[in-house]
Amino acid sequence: MSNLDRYVLIVGSSNMDLNIYSERFPNPGETVTGGVFKQFLGGKGANQAVASARSGSKTIFIGKIGTDAFGDQMISQLKSEGINIEHIIRDSSELSGVAFILIDKTGENMISVAPGANFNLTPNDVKANDEIIRNANSLVVQMEIPSATIEEIFKMAAQGNCIKILNPAPLRPITHSILRNVDILIPNEGELLRLHSLLNFKDLKGEKKERIIQASRDISEYGVNIIITTLGSKGSLIYDAKKDRITDIPALNVQTVDTVGAGDCFNGVIASMLNQGENLITSVKYASAAASISVTRKGAQASLPYLNEIKEQFKEYSRI
Repeated sequence: MSNLDRYVLIVGSSNMDLNIYSERFPNPGETVTGGVFKQFLGGKGANQAVASARSGSKTIFIGKIGTDAFGDQMISQLKSEGINIEHIIRDSSELSGVAFILIDKTGENMISVAPGANFNLTPNDVKANDEIIRNANSLVVQMEIPSATIEEIFKMAAQGNCIKILNPAPLRPITHSILRNVDILIPNEGELLRLHSLLNFKDLKGEKKERIIQASRDISEYGVNIIITTLGSKGSLIYDAKKDRITDIPALNVQTVDTVGAGDCFNGVIASMLNQGENLITSVKYASAAASISVTRKGAQASLPYLNEIKEQFKEYSRI
């Protein structure tokens, strides 16, 4: 496959994000006033597709979107980003996905999602795109679509030479049959430790880094080659199962405004850089540089940086 033929495939969700920026989060039963409302396009899948496209890769998005006004906006935005939207399915029986997001003054967020049409993406829907899935160079799937659909996607992708990435968010139980077809797992710290527990491994002991390493070792027994645990402002840890090696990738120091979409930025840019032929460590550094830009801006897709910005920020790694 030539570089011109290579593409990143993102299969997953597209949402409309309804954000309120306020001084602090309300306690249960409390109303906090004085916030500012903003509406942004989001959804983990769509965010990752935009991150991939803006960082320089030909990108295809597969998902299910309602025929409502929000859905029309989603389609229009993805198309304007140069993303291939030919395989998106419009669902007249369900509204498009919506996320209600609270962001406090530190940039941290709380999110509640009504998945809508996203959760109507069936195994048969993705089977209709078998060739597109098998011929992808990099694939990213998240967990805002049904588990049976995720399993079918990875089963088909395993028949090709695709780099298969699972972002297990929002986390729920993951079957062994899914994990054995995943090359790269990208959880945050909480997701990694909860997944370790869901898989019924023995309790972890030691300091935080030791627990992350042991959890990664255990989960890799299911056949996952690489586990990249994101640690927010602390960077990320890469566990290479074949070499039993951990690599620390530091985060770049920036002033955080809004963390919504930063993880999606990270996942999309890793897939994009691997698609462009970069090695894993370099790809993670590019993704970290991109995420460090994303958190300085408001919104999910609106915050995602372009390749020239990422390359400029990437230079900071030579100074660390």
